[in-house]
Amino acid sequence: MGIKIDSFMNIYVVDNGNNRIQLFCANSNTGITIAGDGTANSGATQFNNPRGIAFDSAMNMYVGDQGNNRVQKFTKL
Repeated sequence: MGIKIDSFMNIYVVDNGNNRIQLFCANSNTGITIAGDGTANSGATQFNNPRGIAFDSAMNMYVGDQGNNRVQKFTKL
């Protein structure tokens, strides 16, 4: 599981068991799915055992997708 916190105190969680990325906004304790659909698959925006998360200076999100042997890039949210 990977976790990142942005400058606005939003929390991004890699939920590898459910093949998705969740966002917990700073003012909420309920997560919303921002990538992945809960099933292991190899399509665009889908994951198979995601493991890591990172952001670049432009706030593009990168997710390490271990089961598909790739890193997916998502443009600024």
